[in-house]
Amino acid sequence: KLQEYEETKEQVLALWNQLEEEKTQLQVDKDQLEADKADLENQKSELDVMLAVWKQGGEASTPEIGESLGRALTASALHSYLKRLEEKGFLSCRKKGKVNVYTALVTEADYRRAESGAVLEKLYDGSLKNFAAALWDGGKLSGDEVRELRSYLEELERGSR
Repeated sequence: KLQEYEETKEQVLALWNQLEEEKTQLQVDKDQLEADKADLENQKSELDVMLAVWKQGGEASTPEIGESLGRALTASALHSYLKRLEEKGFLSCRKKGKVNVYTALVTEADYRRAESGAVLEKLYDGSLKNFAAALWDGGKLSGDEVRELRSYLEELERGSR
């Protein structure tokens, strides 16, 4: 009986340790998902800032950008987004009196290409197929859009784009 008890105890401890390892991995996965979500939210906000600058003709002051956003954003958050965009090489900053003026250093098309590639790489391991599958599974892609995408890909293969 003692031998059976010891064996059962060892099995239970092994299972417990396995569960603890799986729990740790789940926490790591959850943390990564939360970080990815925060990255996406930052990218959306950075895009909103860039759109505000382009809307002003490619150059805008901090107050103009804040007003163009159409949503409340703290001065600190706006400053963070502007600084990150400056560090990424998308904006330049100069002083005009007491106000910072930001100038877009890239076109909207170039910005979208750069950021799309980053999102595709980070969330879908660079797989356009996985991205399209996520859109389809999420109900964000209609049958008409699939046909349009297929037609576009066929044009690309023919070299007409």
